Amino acid sequence: MYEFLHGIAALVLLAYTAEFLFSLSDDPREPPRVRPTIPLIGHVLGIMRGGPTYYTETGNSTSAEMHSLGIFNYKIYVSTSSRLLPMIQKQSKSLSFRPFLQITARKHGDASDKTYEIYGGDLTYHLSHAVRTSLAPGPHLDEQNLRMGKRVLIEIDDLLNRGGPFEARNIHLLEWKRHLVVQASSCGVYGDQHPLLDPKGMAEITAHLAGLDIFGKRHEQRKVVYDAYTKYCRELPNDGSELAREHKRVIREAGVDELDYAKQASLFTITVFSNTAPTFYWTVWEVFSRPGILAEIRDERPSEGVMSTLAFRKVMTDTMLDGRYLLKAGNFIQMPGHLIHSDTSLWEEKGAAALPPSGFVAWGAPPHLCPARQFATVEVLIATALLVVRPDLQPHGDAWDKFPALNYKDLSTLLNPRKDVCISVGVSDNWVGKWSLEMGESRSRVPLASG
Repeated sequence: MYEFLHGIAALVLLAYTAEFLFSLSDDPREPPRVRPTIPLIGHVLGIMRGGPTYYTETGNSTSAEMHSLGIFNYKIYVSTSSRLLPMIQKQSKSLSFRPFLQITARKHGDASDKTYEIYGGDLTYHLSHAVRTSLAPGPHLDEQNLRMGKRVLIEIDDLLNRGGPFEARNIHLLEWKRHLVVQASSCGVYGDQHPLLDPKGMAEITAHLAGLDIFGKRHEQRKVVYDAYTKYCRELPNDGSELAREHKRVIREAGVDELDYAKQASLFTITVFSNTAPTFYWTVWEVFSRPGILAEIRDERPSEGVMSTLAFRKVMTDTMLDGRYLLKAGNFIQMPGHLIHSDTSLWEEKGAAALPPSGFVAWGAPPHLCPARQFATVEVLIATALLVVRPDLQPHGDAWDKFPALNYKDLSTLLNPRKDVCISVGVSDNWVGKWSLEMGESRSRVPLASG
């Protein structure tokens, strides 16, 4: 027993000693270090436990506009100030998001050593340019939006046609919304015969996207998704999007083989689905949990779709920010949106309801704005509009939870609810009939979805 206690004491002493030794390399010009409760791994545990709210906790422990979180020999520089945002944006070469594309290619795309090396070169630049161009407002995006919208209509028709004409339908809201987003987004990007039509593939991608996979136990789920994309990507169908064609062209021309290309194509399941589904969920939750807003929208038209995001970048070279904060190369910088959105120097001591919608950093920070923001917003708006006017949604128990708990273990930057909601779906008599969708042409390079 004493030996065990002595061993624990020695381990704790070693951890504190290592934490102290790592801190000796701190430059006095760096943002002040916030020490964890548990040395070495405390910040990792805090981020896993609290997600983005952990940065609020650490930010409240110092008056500085930036602070450092030490994790072994690495640091995360956390900016809690809206004043520093423009300065960080101007340093896009030295404070870059691109290294994470290479990490993602290996972590979630099972990239071979050769492909991983290719992603460390100019491929990410050319790929980002091709994706932004393909998703810019214009005829290609119009075609993609139309395919997506038609699939949304099919999914809602299917929902309302379940059971008898006067029979209530019960669904789990988040589960159904994930299904709709996967099917509609996939139709938009990959065509009607997209890789995730198989219900098994749908189940596996949902499991793959849910939570952290520290021990790599979700390899089998990923393999099902990889196999579906490998079969699809051998020859892209004619109704696939310009985005899918350009994505394949750029990656293959860079020297990535056919198998690795298909695995990288499956990453769209993360970038497109993981954040659009919770965005759709919370948009519908906000509308239907407020009867006054729901009635107003039904009298007019749906006009809102909101998404929140976190900005994470790597420090490529030593960078002096604002003449005050030294950011050392090899470390990381985090700009948590929640802290900036609730900055009282901007909004004063006002309630959340009084904050202007234009005040939210909805799609990241330039120059790394979400390239799919137009597509995602249109998808959320179409689906929300159809749900507002066609069905009646009522949670079991007849009341919406005003403060639903969040799942901080999700991969998405906009968090999902911790508990799904069981919903009764009724048909609104005012809008029974056959529905179709018409899509207008893009007339502006910066439409509503860029707000």
